[in-house]
Amino acid sequence: MIDLDNLIKSKYVAPFMVIGITGSVAVGKSTFAHDLADKLSQQNIKTTVISTDDFLMSNDELHERGLFDQKGFPQTYNLDLLEKVITRFRAGEKSLNIPVYTQGLADIHPNETQIIELPNILIVEGVVALQLPPKHFDLKIYIDADLADIKEWYLSRTLEVTALAKDDPSSWRYDYAKMPIDEFTQLVMQVWENTNQKNLDQYILPTKSLADMIVHFDKQHRIFDIELK
Repeated sequence: MIDLDNLIKSKYVAPFMVIGITGSVAVGKSTFAHDLADKLSQQNIKTTVISTDDFLMSNDELHERGLFDQKGFPQTYNLDLLEKVITRFRAGEKSLNIPVYTQGLADIHPNETQIIELPNILIVEGVVALQLPPKHFDLKIYIDADLADIKEWYLSRTLEVTALAKDDPSSWRYDYAKMPIDEFTQLVMQVWENTNQKNLDQYILPTKSLADMIVHFDKQHRIFDIELK
């Protein structure tokens, strides 16, 4: 098995590198990206992860544009702003303010931003990461897994986080947490087919051909193969 963090370390050229990580909803992009960042940081390479979710249009804007039902598709992101962040860091800017997406609101926070300090390696992870022109990335990674496993992870994750909202009336998941489990499961998988599967087929999978590296996960979310292109 390839030692991934050491491989990336070997490809790092100071002072700045950008890694794009994409794959299906629920495949494990965020966990993978943060684990990789931790390992690189332990080798004294300052590594920061930003999520493409932070560049989603607000729900109000999505409604105004008639795009809310397509939330998560490339056209619902401010990709121009994400490009500017990468460009400004490459130019040597030391810190930048970017929006912050909050799961609690399922929306861009209306009053808060986050400060990102210039790292040695910037990891951009999310379903639209590789929708940006390839020139912005020094390394492009696609996370892959069996579709049946991805759908099982999606259902399990959604059931778990929704159950946690059963005593929180302020959560947008609160009413869903009160639904019968079989009824809610059916609704969740309808959302998968109508939104996430369509996003995967039409937009995410085509970017797999752009990747320099394909990381394959097994049913336990463990890496079992790394394919270099």
